[in-house]
Amino acid sequence: MNQTPLAPMGVGKLLDRSFEVYRQHFGAFFLMTLMLFGPFLLLQDILIFDLGSMSFFVQDTDGSDFWESMASRFAAEEAVATDQIGFLLLYLLVVLPLMSFGAYPQLLSGVILLTKAAIEGKELGIRDALKQSFRRFWPLVGATIVYGLVIIGIVLGFMLVCALFFFLFTLVSGATLDSLFEGDSGVGPIVFAIFFVIAYVLFLLVIMVVPGFFMLRWGFYLPYTLLEGDGVAIGKSWRLTQGNFWRLFGLYLVLIVLYSVLSGGLQAVITASMGVSVISQLILLVASCLLTPWMLIVYSLAYFDLRVRKEGTDLFSMLHQQMDKEQAIAPEPAQSPETSHE
Repeated sequence: MNQTPLAPMGVGKLLDRSFEVYRQHFGAFFLMTLMLFGPFLLLQDILIFDLGSMSFFVQDTDGSDFWESMASRFAAEEAVATDQIGFLLLYLLVVLPLMSFGAYPQLLSGVILLTKAAIEGKELGIRDALKQSFRRFWPLVGATIVYGLVIIGIVLGFMLVCALFFFLFTLVSGATLDSLFEGDSGVGPIVFAIFFVIAYVLFLLVIMVVPGFFMLRWGFYLPYTLLEGDGVAIGKSWRLTQGNFWRLFGLYLVLIVLYSVLSGGLQAVITASMGVSVISQLILLVASCLLTPWMLIVYSLAYFDLRVRKEGTDLFSMLHQQMDKEQAIAPEPAQSPETSHE
């Protein structure tokens, strides 16, 4: 395979490159995701859903007509949710943390290494990628925990500020939800409804931008931890993403929309045809393992693209910088007597 230099790319070009990399190495990406994420997704279904109440292949709709059958199938997910508090706590306190802080860093690291090899034009198997990733297991886990706690703190702090602002607004204005709909209220219900919709939309935009700003600016810590042996490296990620926030924000906004359309459309088709059944849940599990690598490839390419933009060099020299340093300090071979005599 030939090495392909990576020049700075726009959002569209970066997404095109991600599809190209995924298509060329589909088997490696999919199998790695299935091995690392598949068991956790299966445990998630076992603990969250009451599998005993599900049909194995197609959900039984009790002889309803077509539209009633569709409605019952789409409404069945809540009906089969487990009411076992112990199972839910086991998922929230054990499975979810292990998947988020254990399996996810290793999967992302493996995807970064496979993407790096694809860009360099090298062959890298799943075994070698996982071996390199697990060598940095504890630093990757620790860095992900620190990053996750910092982001959770920022989101909770932002929500607290919004709640405090709303409380002060109601305190100063003396208005309550009931008083706004009373006949003698100075604000009519239609005006309040319009105000509420606008405020809600603005809240969603702000909550995407404000916490999202820190998530993106600090979010490229993991490649430094993996490839350069750093610790948490959120400071390096902050410097790397400087001046590129809106481009990254646009990239991930497009990515989230595409992922939502693909995953939501697939789930709608499967639910409409099979309902909530054991087989349909397994199909959705496999579909999740198909879509997840693509998002991680986009992340990996975005990191290498940022390195190219910041360092002003092509990807080949960037990835081989350490090799060049080692060759530069290597001792010169001893000259033979004949060469010395000449």
